[in-house]
Amino acid sequence: MLKPLFLATVVLAIRQTSFAAVTGAEVTECGVFEKVKSVGPRRADGVLQGLVDQVPEVKLKERTTTIVAARGTSFGILVKLTGEPAGEGVNCSIRWIHPKITNPSSGLVSESEEFPARHSLGKVEPTGYTFEDAWELVPGKWTVQVVFESKVLAEKTFDVVLPR
Repeated sequence: MLKPLFLATVVLAIRQTSFAAVTGAEVTECGVFEKVKSVGPRRADGVLQGLVDQVPEVKLKERTTTIVAARGTSFGILVKLTGEPAGEGVNCSIRWIHPKITNPSSGLVSESEEFPARHSLGKVEPTGYTFEDAWELVPGKWTVQVVFESKVLAEKTFDVVLPR
């Protein structure tokens, strides 16, 4: 079952502090990652498989925007939200825009998936996608976005290609 990588901070209490001022975001790394630590999946209605994997720690294996579609491959970004006060958690969402994918178990079809997330201001945190099922291995442009209050703060597009 495919599970987009998820932010570890989501497991923290979901509370939005009204005095947090988010000024932007910076993608610090992108490419193929290895999951170093996972705290397991959690339910997410905005994704085809209904679950997102909570992965607080990753290791960059290859800095690239070209991703070979293969089961077990994890790719994405490390992103840092900027603003004040440093360390304050803010609610945001992660959106993946991709070619049309059909989940054969549910029959659901999608070209984008979005789920709630939580980031801490000033902290570099991962978000990504892991190909777990053959039906997900769809070549084309895959874009990840970090969205705060309906505004895209960070974005990175990957070219997903089939193995030779």
